Amino acid sequence: MASGLSVEILDLRHFASPMLRPVLEAESVVWRQRLNWDYLASAKLLLQYLDSRSLPGYVALDNGRVTGYVFCVYEDTKAVIGDVFALPNQSGDSSQDLLEAEEAAREVEESLLSRLLELLLHSPGVDRIESQLLLHRAGEHSEILRRSGFEVYRRLYMRQSLASGGLGPVDALPPELEIRPWTDQDLNPAGRLIAEAYRDHPDSRINDQYRTVHGSQRFLQNIVRFPGCGVFSPQASHVVYDRRRRELVALILGSRVSLYCGHITQVCVHPSWRQHGLGCHLLRVAAREFRRLGMMELTLTVTEANERAVNLYLTENYEASHAFSAAFWNRNGASFSG
Repeated sequence: MASGLSVEILDLRHFASPMLRPVLEAESVVWRQRLNWDYLASAKLLLQYLDSRSLPGYVALDNGRVTGYVFCVYEDTKAVIGDVFALPNQSGDSSQDLLEAEEAAREVEESLLSRLLELLLHSPGVDRIESQLLLHRAGEHSEILRRSGFEVYRRLYMRQSLASGGLGPVDALPPELEIRPWTDQDLNPAGRLIAEAYRDHPDSRINDQYRTVHGSQRFLQNIVRFPGCGVFSPQASHVVYDRRRRELVALILGSRVSLYCGHITQVCVHPSWRQHGLGCHLLRVAAREFRRLGMMELTLTVTEANERAVNLYLTENYEASHAFSAAFWNRNGASFSG
């Protein structure tokens, strides 16, 4: 690290929002360029927490200037690493200068992550740690996580253009099913659906909220009420209802993540209704609604090991444009088995 002698790693709670604002603004540019994602809403929420001095994490201080940060949030006995980012300190305009600046920034991020992991791994009240560093390319920080005992999964960020070409036809549902827009009354039954749909699923290893009804409902509340995954779009969010059994059997939720980009935050189908085309049906309904709302692009994330879902998205003309790492650690070292 070129500036290693001058970089200090200090407690995030000692710093107010004005000192981190330039870093967050620079990070927002990377989010927009790499993911077509407006990070400013999340950054504003983060700045509010910073001013409350309640956000656990660390900053990198270089000659009195904040150049990077990492933070986490606690959920009972679980810690979720929210983000890590460091400013590239580019000294020239050549491609070599850019590469050296990016490498130096990664080293700062590794130092920040190491300090946070040291804190969390030695905190007796923390039994589980999760991390999904969406902005960072897969593998960038995987080694430090693996050395700390994490299991690491590769996830894909996929895009579908809504600006050109036609969308596939929306076929009729079986007669016993009906599709309708999402309402707040769907939150509790949707939590039960997600917990059932993700039983023994790889994503329930990455995000333990999927394992229980309560956790799934909490996950849904975060999507619907907070801007971490964009601004919730009820117009593009739908549920499929089984009239006979009076229960939800499938759902899709979407958010707006930038002026012209929508994002599928959740799509799932009850195991008893798979292979009936419900996932395809919901994806096409959501795509039409997002295009009607003026979106030019639609994105989603998927675990690469979930081959059935990846193949569905490829069939629906999504393309993988970015890969990132998701990871988890359990204090007892045991892998989740169901």
